[in-house]
Amino acid sequence: MKGVIMAGGFGTRLKPLTINRPKPMVPVANRPLMEHIVRLLRQHGITDLISILYFQPEHVTSFFGDGSAFGVKMRYVTADADYGTAGAVKNAQEMIGDDRFVVISGDVLTDFDLSGIVAGHEARHAAATIALTRVENPIAFGIVIADSETGRIERFLEKPTWGEVFSDTINTGIYILEPSVLDRIPPLTNFDFSKDLFPQMLRDQVGLYGHITSGYWRDVGTIDEYRSANDDALAGRVKLDFPGQCRQHGDAEIWGQQGAALGNDVKVSGRVLLGRNVRVGRGALLQNVVLGPDTQVGEGAELRNVVLWEGCRVGNTARLSEVVCAAEVVIGAGALIRENTILSDRAEVGDKAVVGPNVKVWPDKVVEERAVLTHSLIWGEAWERSLFHGARVNGVANSEMTPEMAARLGAAYGAMLGAGSYIATSRDTDRSSRMINRAMMTGFMSVGVNVEDLRQMPIPVVRHAINHGREAGGIHVRRSPFDAKVVDILFFDADGRDLPPGKTQSIERLFGREDFPRAGPDGTGDLNFPTRVVEGYHEHFLSELDKEKIAARKFTLVVDFAYGTTVQVFPGTLGQLQAEAVSLDAYAAPGRLSRSEEEFEEGLVRLGGIVRSIDADLGLWIDPGGEVIYLIDDAGRALSPNLTQAVFVSLALEYLNVKRVAMPVTSPMVSAQAVRAHGGEPLWTKTEHHAMMASATNADMVAGARGEFIFPFFIPAYDGMFAAAKLLEALARSGLKLSQVADQFEPIHIVQDRVSCSWGKKGGVMRRLIESTEGEDRQLVDGVKVWKNEREWVLIIPHSDKPYFVVTAEGRTEERARALMEEYLHAVERWRDEA
Repeated sequence: MKGVIMAGGFGTRLKPLTINRPKPMVPVANRPLMEHIVRLLRQHGITDLISILYFQPEHVTSFFGDGSAFGVKMRYVTADADYGTAGAVKNAQEMIGDDRFVVISGDVLTDFDLSGIVAGHEARHAAATIALTRVENPIAFGIVIADSETGRIERFLEKPTWGEVFSDTINTGIYILEPSVLDRIPPLTNFDFSKDLFPQMLRDQVGLYGHITSGYWRDVGTIDEYRSANDDALAGRVKLDFPGQCRQHGDAEIWGQQGAALGNDVKVSGRVLLGRNVRVGRGALLQNVVLGPDTQVGEGAELRNVVLWEGCRVGNTARLSEVVCAAEVVIGAGALIRENTILSDRAEVGDKAVVGPNVKVWPDKVVEERAVLTHSLIWGEAWERSLFHGARVNGVANSEMTPEMAARLGAAYGAMLGAGSYIATSRDTDRSSRMINRAMMTGFMSVGVNVEDLRQMPIPVVRHAINHGREAGGIHVRRSPFDAKVVDILFFDADGRDLPPGKTQSIERLFGREDFPRAGPDGTGDLNFPTRVVEGYHEHFLSELDKEKIAARKFTLVVDFAYGTTVQVFPGTLGQLQAEAVSLDAYAAPGRLSRSEEEFEEGLVRLGGIVRSIDADLGLWIDPGGEVIYLIDDAGRALSPNLTQAVFVSLALEYLNVKRVAMPVTSPMVSAQAVRAHGGEPLWTKTEHHAMMASATNADMVAGARGEFIFPFFIPAYDGMFAAAKLLEALARSGLKLSQVADQFEPIHIVQDRVSCSWGKKGGVMRRLIESTEGEDRQLVDGVKVWKNEREWVLIIPHSDKPYFVVTAEGRTEERARALMEEYLHAVERWRDEA
């Protein structure tokens, strides 16, 4: 049996530690990650090894040579391009020959029982066996469901969102494969195990199995994971063979290699690893520390939870806490290096300087004597899990969302787009929005991206301009409609839709690395102020309407503009349609863009009263950004978002030539029944904005359950103004009043609540949920939706950004809906407590 080690990782998320070496050669417990893997393979009798190299291959080949020094035979295959995980192994097919082989990454830390996995593979006569394990947070990995009795893989999904999570069992990237599997991989083609090969085998019903194994496994893919790997090694959570000899020093344990020496009165606690020729001065303090070869620590220095690579120098009385230093870092006497700081190769910190917390120093940089180096962005609770929430970044203005942070974010987005690209910027009327928008503009221009500033503009107009212009993307900065303290930055793709997850993750990586190239003096981006943006939107808008039919109806509307920027655009459009509009809150009031739920409800009551008093055809509330609408019928009744969806869908199917309707899984059954009554089937989508916009590709209409609507032939994104106009067109064609359409529907009973659940238990709860609903009529589009009958369902979704589950239920009556919801709330609580 052969072993194939994937050793080509760039280590992008580990930068700046991986700027000068590939990720498999990053040391944990004074050995490169890949050496731990080689030792594990040898321990299980696998000594004929092939390393797949790509990035900086010379680091691997020079360290391992022919493998004899490590008790193995080592050969190498170097790819000339990125062929994906399976494609890279295909390149080694000649070396593998007709032998069974194990594929394992060279940049994980694990002590799995490989022999047990191989035995399971043989017992099942499998073509491929995936080593599986259970983790607290599965969304960064491929999740898997395997039959509990046979082990056959039934379903898996690569790097899901929380709404797609159906288990806490993940693919570890360790595979036992028969040589025949390689014949399924096309040569010299980008082909991935999880995305391509295994789905193919699943479709073809080839012997694809999973083997759930216990033991330690960690993907050392980020700085935090790297710190945790070293902490786990020192705490004994992973079985590793530490280099050197062990001796007890009171309650402490010291592992020292040849030539390592401690001075007098050195205080040691926890576990300490000393590389070759390490020298520690008199009176120093070491607590849970890894010191790489040839490192020197001065007298009286204090090191707590610190990892130093080879050749570092720490001056007398320096203090380091929760710090990682790469090779040959020099820290001066009396310096203070604070928590979560990374010092890269050959960085220098002068005497009595202060660095950190949360600072990264790039290779060869110098911090002068007595200087204080802190980063302007101190990551608080709002940024702990991820920077993006969907396609949105938000934070408290001038606290979490500062101009400095916005400029850096703009530079990261601009770097992803590339120098010479064009980007649209826009904002609402709020002063903080203007400040953040301008900071973002400076970031874009600093990396050579040209800015087209649309200034104050409704969001749909911005999306339309991007969709029909030369821009590669765009942003809109606004005061949050939900929290007056918070500023939102919305990110748009080149077609005007929300930026997809793959691109937001790229921005997040660039933002964290801070190593994007800045433009030279002559390469700074340009700043333009486009004209005729509103005119272009207005012309296209009117061209997609039956203007004569709407004008003939002579609608009277009451429109609440919510102090938003739509007042610059929509009144003129209504005038072109011969609609008489009474306008409310139709002026800029930056301090009133956010409303509490109570204020919002009071506003709808006021709007309904005015509709009744002037005998208007309908009332319309349009959110400040112009994307969401709420309706008041001619009787002055506020339509719930669910009823609005049902009304609009039925009218669109009957009178607007709409055939295919996409809607989120939270939609009421009456909306789905309206689609089926017209010979169609709803296109179910996830509830998140990007997924709904993505569904516009295959639909004539996307009908949200919160007052948001998309007509893709206009723009493939939300537009409350255009939706309102199409509603007028449908009413004009039908000859009906809005109240007549609304009265056709039975009352809708949908209830929703949430139950707290820590991040670490979410995956386990989802696994139990999947197991408990096996055999029921269920849907796995977003979370787990269980259909009880033609009118009743319950939906359980783990929230993507918060530590809780959302349970939504629809019933024939309010009582039945609440009973369904309570049943599953209690079930989630029980599974959470048992996890």
